[in-house]
Amino acid sequence: MKIFSKILVFIIVLMLILAVIALSKTARNGLLPEQPQQTGQLLPTNEKTPIGSGNKQAHTTASLQPEESVRAKPEQPRSDDATPVKIAYDDDWCIAVSDLNQQDLAYYLRELGEWNLTRGRISPQRANGHGNASSQFLVPYMESSTEAIWQQIQNDNAYAMIATLGREDFDFESVHNIAQRLLIKGYTSAALPGLTTYELLKAKILFQQTGQVNTDIEAHLHRAMAYITYGIRQHDISAAQTYFHFRWKDYPPELKPTYALGADNRIQEYLDSLTQWIDETRANENLQLPTTDELPKAAKHDFESSLARLHLEFGSELNDLKGVLPDTTSTLLEGSECVHRQVEFIGNLERRARSRVR
Repeated sequence: MKIFSKILVFIIVLMLILAVIALSKTARNGLLPEQPQQTGQLLPTNEKTPIGSGNKQAHTTASLQPEESVRAKPEQPRSDDATPVKIAYDDDWCIAVSDLNQQDLAYYLRELGEWNLTRGRISPQRANGHGNASSQFLVPYMESSTEAIWQQIQNDNAYAMIATLGREDFDFESVHNIAQRLLIKGYTSAALPGLTTYELLKAKILFQQTGQVNTDIEAHLHRAMAYITYGIRQHDISAAQTYFHFRWKDYPPELKPTYALGADNRIQEYLDSLTQWIDETRANENLQLPTTDELPKAAKHDFESSLARLHLEFGSELNDLKGVLPDTTSTLLEGSECVHRQVEFIGNLERRARSRVR
């Protein structure tokens, strides 16, 4: 009964937000990108040899973008006494559904849609029809035979790789290697959750076998934390979200980072190694991706809203995580003024939803 109430509260909150977003529906443009045509070699390999490494053919982010890129942002219309004052898109706004007018909200949603695609935030469509707006792009690969999809992966087809993460006919190590390749290509939202889960599972299995935290287990935990840190610095919270939800599933409390690692840990060392590997591989392949300074405005606000949700759902666990991550990353997790405003905004929506349930 308690679970049902939480689900009902969540649905009502979602409906309240969607009701506001629906006002801009007529202004939206559909995003129907073609599958990026890329080349390169991608074969199932062992953990020490990442998939697709060594390909020197030039790649650019243009091939990863939807066919219809975000167009020029509409001018901010003048407000009158009868219209609530809105904030211009290029100014310092925080909550899209309340701060932006209809045109800018529609623009934000288009920009956010493209951002989600370039980060690989695509969920396979389930049998019950659930997925997200981009699920359709994975349908051909979810229905392909194992041999056919491997051929697409060998061609460095990103959608085929993302679809593979939701299939059950690939072994654990192959999926891990595919996720590594997606990370190189910039699809952090698709890659980092799987890579983080891989390291956490390895640590759990070893702990069940040994009953104590040894250097091998620490290494897996360090790598998991390094993936989380890398994602946060790329304005991608997906690995942290995976970590918090994963720890709900009977994960040994002895492997909690504050117990197993403490403030004096090697996370920064593993992060430096990970970043160096990513940068060198991209340079060898002439793969050009935007820097954090070049990210769209939608990326910043999507990060802030996701972080606000973590503060609400995992407040104490988030504080524990901040205690072991490198200082600059911990500062990002503290959240800006906008994050705290979003915490209050979402909290108010949830309280209204709960009152309706009563």
